[in-house]
Formats: sequence, structure tokens, C-alpha cells
Amino acid sequence: MPPHLEERTVAGLHDFLEREIIDLPRSTAILDLGCGSGAWLARLRSRGYEDLWGIDAGAQPQVKGLSFIQANLDYDRPRIEKRFGLITLIEVIEHLENPGAALRLISEHLSDDGVALITSPNIHSLRSRLKFMLTGQLASFDEKGDPTHITPVLLSGICKVAAHFGLTIERCWTYPLRKSLIFGAPIRSAAAMLRLVAPDPLPGDTLCLRLNRRAR
Repeated sequence: MPPHLEERTVAGLHDFLEREIIDLPRSTAILDLGCGSGAWLARLRSRGYEDLWGIDAGAQPQVKGLSFIQANLDYDRPRIEKRFGLITLIEVIEHLENPGAALRLISEHLSDDGVALITSPNIHSLRSRLKFMLTGQLASFDEKGDPTHITPVLLSGICKVAAHFGLTIERCWTYPLRKSLIFGAPIRSAAAMLRLVAPDPLPGDTLCLRLNRRAR
């Protein structure tokens, strides 16, 4: 990956997600929504993917061969005469006022056999639920989090919105698999004790969703 392209995401997340797409043919058309610096697309290009597209409200990333559309995912409805085998929305949906607009865009441009990857801060972990119970604040959305984080992703809610646009969440998992990158020792220790009696099926800091088209 070119060193000047900043990964504006959780450390190691791009490496983690890359393993989810290793079975995609190199001819797969890929669209990254909210592509930012272009670090994710540059990574994919270095792995041999060439049909790369990005949408962002900022300036065009310096990625060789990138087809770029400047648009605001909340307010604009970019027209693309193309469908994609992979659409990614990595650490973006929590910044949107209208997440449904991004899901609609995915639905409009995802190929029939394509997949979409969405990631966002995970509010479902036992650590996050414990923090909310004790403080009334959500991790990553409090004063210590990114001030542009405005929309927590509730799994039951996003499932319903995705279904409205003909999409289904086929897999849900989290990152990192073990140590937390954002919670301090007191919350980590308390959550470890609570796991003896409370379920924690989505323990990581980042929620990862894999979507496809619903069977008709």
C-alpha cells in the first residue's frame, strides 16, 4: 500500500477485511463508498484488482486507475451505469445522517451475486452494553470518540432497513477477535466477569456485516 495513503480506520481492520474477499476473481468490479484517502482501494489494486471505483465528498484519492465520483452519501444520489461484485462501506455509516441512502445505493448497484461489506463501531458487545448501563453513553459515540460519529448501528434496525431495499445480512461478526482497542481495564475486567452469566456473541470493537441480495 502506498505509504502516503492514510488508513482512516481501526488499526488492522483493512488486513482483517481483506481476508474476506480473497476468493473474489481479480476481474470483480469494486465500489468503495466513502473511500476517503483511497487506502482500501490502493490495497486492493496492489492485490491485482483493477476495476476500482470510489465515491467520497472529498478530493479524488491518488489511486492509479480509480474511477472516482465526488458525492455526499447523505444528500446526493450518484448515477452509475454499472453493477458491482463487491461494495464496501468501511467505518462510514456511523458518520451519516441518513444511512438508508447508502443502503439504497448499495441495492441499486450490487450485482445479483455480489456482496457488500459494512463496518461500524460495535454497540452490541458486552463491554459496550456495560459502559452504557454505567454511564448512559455509547463507546465510540461519547466525548472520547470521533466527534463526527453520529449514528450508532443497531443490528435489528439495519436488518429492517436492508430488507426494505431487498438486501439481507448473511453474516455478522466482529473485530478484533480478542483484545479490545478502545476499552480501559475496568470495563474489560467487569465484562470478563459478566461473561460467566451473560451472553456476548459479538464481543469485538467493530461490527462487520456481509450483505447480499435476498432470494426472491
